[in-house]
Amino acid sequence: MKSLKTRIEKKPGCIQSALSVLGDKWTPLILRDLAAGPAMFSELEKSLIHISPRTLSQRMDMLEQAAIITKSLYCPHPPRYKYQLTKKGEELEIVLHKMAEWGAKYHEETC
Repeated sequence: MKSLKTRIEKKPGCIQSALSVLGDKWTPLILRDLAAGPAMFSELEKSLIHISPRTLSQRMDMLEQAAIITKSLYCPHPPRYKYQLTKKGEELEIVLHKMAEWGAKYHEETC
């Protein structure tokens, strides 16, 4: 009989790898918002109530370094960017949908 660990992960470390991207308070919510389409920093900041600009900036930098999002300059002075999911980022949408389904099933009072 296979252990639970090998039934869920094809090789050790896969879940940890996903958590390195999705494992904090704000990143899944940022990705949820970008799944709806490109957004400006200020739009994300308004949508994510209580996130500090510094935290949002750090998460956006991490997501860009991980090739989950890209940013494109739309105004040179002052520099303004729009952010959007890459193909790799779009593949996380299924994970976000499953998280939302689980939340709706077990935490209906907050959904």
